[in-house]
Order: sequence, then C-alpha cells, then structure tokens
Amino acid sequence: MNLFDFAERFPDEDSCINHFISQRLSLGVKCKKCENLSHYWKKDKKCFQCKQCGYRTALRSGTAFENSHLPYLYWFKSIHLMTATTKSFSANEIQKQLKHNHYEPIWKMLHSIRVAMGIRDSRYKLSEYIEIDEGFFETIDKSVPKDEPLKRGRGSQKQAKVLVLIESSPVEVKKPVDKHRPDRQVGHIKMIVMEQLDSQSINTEIEKGVNKDTVATTDAYTGYNDLELILKEHKIINTSQIVKVHTVLPWVHSAIGNAKKILQGIHHSNQNDYLQNYLNEFCYKYNRRYFGEKMFDRLLIACIEM
Repeated sequence: MNLFDFAERFPDEDSCINHFISQRLSLGVKCKKCENLSHYWKKDKKCFQCKQCGYRTALRSGTAFENSHLPYLYWFKSIHLMTATTKSFSANEIQKQLKHNHYEPIWKMLHSIRVAMGIRDSRYKLSEYIEIDEGFFETIDKSVPKDEPLKRGRGSQKQAKVLVLIESSPVEVKKPVDKHRPDRQVGHIKMIVMEQLDSQSINTEIEKGVNKDTVATTDAYTGYNDLELILKEHKIINTSQIVKVHTVLPWVHSAIGNAKKILQGIHHSNQNDYLQNYLNEFCYKYNRRYFGEKMFDRLLIACIEM
C-alpha cells in the first residue's frame, strides 16, 4: 500500500477507529468474564459489550494498542511505514514523521508492534529442510560495568548470541536464468536471542519452532551435536575446510549479514534487552516478503490478536 492509497483509506482518526472496531468484531472479541466471543459495539460508551453477560471491553484492551494514549492514526501510520519498506525506520524518524513532541511513547509503540510480530511468527513451525547457524550481534549491555575488561570472541560482553534457523530446500532443476543463484530455495526464518549456545539450550528452542520430521544442515559447532535426538536427520558440514562457505549454507549466512546491516545502518546501537524485538521485525517482513499490499492488514490483525 503506497502513501496515496493509505491517505485515501485512512484520512483521519475516525476512519482508523471505525476500521479498528470492524476488525475486532470480525476477529471476535473474547469476554474476560464468560469467554464468549459474540459482542456488539456500544457507541454511547465507546466499548464492546458481551451479548451473553453484558461485560464491557475497552476498544484497545487485549491488543498491542493497550495502555497507549497515542492516537489510532499514529499507530496506523507507523504500521504502514514499517510494512511499506523491506528495511525499517528508527523511532527518532517515526517521531519526526508524526510530529510528536516526545520520543518515549513512539519508541514504546514501535516495540509493541515488534512484540506482536514475534508472537505471530512464534505460531508457525519450520519444516522439511533447514539451515542452522549462530550469529553474534553487537549490542549494549547496561548491566555490564563500564570499567569491566572486554572479552573477545563468543564470550564478549558486546556480542549477543542469536540462533538462526531458516528453511532451505534443495532445488532439483535450476533454470538457466537462475544459474548464479544458490542450489537451495529459501523459505521462512526464525532468529532467537540466546543466553547460552549449548546443546541443551539449542535443542529446547528448536523443539519449540521446528517440526520433528525435518532435516537440519549445520557446521561442526559442538552445540549441534544432539540435534539427531529431536530431528529426523542432521547433516554436519566442516566449514573450516571449505573456502566458499556460502555455497553450502547460503541462506543462513545471507540472512545474518542482512539483519546486521539493517540494525547497524538504521538503529546504530541496540540494547541487549531489545535485540529480540528488532529481530522480530526483520523475520516478520522476511517471512512475508511476497505479501505486497496485504502486509498492512496482516500486521494490524497481529497487533489485535496478541
């Protein structure tokens, strides 16, 4: 949805509120008292009322919009901007576009949207063939004293550990036009910030987000040694003996590189506590890269169905 379409569809606050009401009614508002899903909009009180017990539910209640006093038009414009580009916008840039006086409410709103993205993606499991690798993202950890000596490598306080899982199925027959592309077709992706990258922690996360009948391809890192216990098959590739690693694990390395560029180029520095939210946004848009104009409506639904 381009800027002109958005402006025509949502010209003011009332148009956003009316659309939000209709979306909530079509998706079903769950009564907190009797769990009934049948409600009607009580216009004089500006809330939903349960048809069964009469309990009232606020319009924002149970959604990403809850506890926010920002106008609905702000939320709609922010969702539009976040879905209109494959990259992202900083909170500072969104604040300027909305001409809002305070930074913190805008920052909080964007993170609420990113949390909704993560919740929506957590519903889906990867399947068939996947590539697995670990990425290390530079972050700021405020819990670390400034005078503490920095470590190097995997244990560095400036490096957050991220487990990256991406569907990557073999391409049996390549077209001439695709001769320079990888021999594997990319699917969905998951990125999970980890405290530790030991085999038990890795297996726990993979069991949550990957079907058991899946074939995994990894490098020779010892943290992947027990994957055959939870997956159909585990293929280990010793990447230390391969010059062109991108030929055997093409998509996972590409995804890690692209995510790092976006975070460094747009957000510049990220606190460790919020890295998962930024990765949620990257994965959500990556997994819906062919949705086109449907992206806005899908994300709005994700914000409603938290």
